[in-house]
Amino acid sequence: MKPALIIVIAAALAAVCLTVLFVSLGAGGDAGNSAAPSGSVTAAAAKTARPAPTPTPTPAPTPTPTPTPTPEPTPEPEPLAGIVIGIDPGHQAQQNSDPEPVAPGSDETKMKVTSGTAGVASGVDEHVVNLKVGLKLKDMLEDAGATVVMTRTSADVDISNRERAGIFNDAQVDLGIRLHCNGVDDESVHGAFMLIPEDNPYEDKVRRAAETIIEKYTDTTGLKQLNTQVRGDQTGFNWCERPIVNIEMGHMSNPDEDLLITDKDFQTDMAKGLYKGILAYFKEQ
Repeated sequence: MKPALIIVIAAALAAVCLTVLFVSLGAGGDAGNSAAPSGSVTAAAAKTARPAPTPTPTPAPTPTPTPTPTPEPTPEPEPLAGIVIGIDPGHQAQQNSDPEPVAPGSDETKMKVTSGTAGVASGVDEHVVNLKVGLKLKDMLEDAGATVVMTRTSADVDISNRERAGIFNDAQVDLGIRLHCNGVDDESVHGAFMLIPEDNPYEDKVRRAAETIIEKYTDTTGLKQLNTQVRGDQTGFNWCERPIVNIEMGHMSNPDEDLLITDKDFQTDMAKGLYKGILAYFKEQ
């Protein structure tokens, strides 16, 4: 081979080698700028990675307990429920002097109704006291469950004693009580007492009612207890076919007692004493 040809071939090979070298160096530089070797990425990730925090568990809500309903208290039974009581506040503002038979089949007559006595110190009419105490007693008995039948609720009436007994009969009262105050010539006499009928189909009940009522009444009011009287001359008794009693609540002919039983606060005590007596009587039944 000629020396000139050898020189040309050697120069060409040298140029090719230089070209390959240049291309290799240029490609490596671009790769360095665009991405780190895989080994380098793994190391960097290992240095910066943080473990994910463990989530705090959300507590389950505590169930609200269902409140236990408070049972309604059992109401106290009314002590006089189903009991019918008649109250006759004695007398009225204007008396009726017309006669009426004192008893069934009797020829004897009495005035239909009188206006009663009056206080020697207070000047208050008896019928006023009888009604005031009667209305207070009515409220107390009704609060205890009783059915109360009043013969009158005002002074301006005209109801005879026979008619008052008929009111009790028609209502079939379990007990009738007539309210009166007494008046006598002797001003020193004082105290309260019961009247009971001489003839009544409920004699035993009548006696027990009278004894119980006067005891509670005098205990409550402090008035003196006088003896019970049996009477056969009272129209209001003789025409009544039901258990019935009469209380003389005090003496308006005694100045001191008159001022007591016309006092409104003391009248409340009078009604309380009657109520206690009636209640005690029916509790014994």
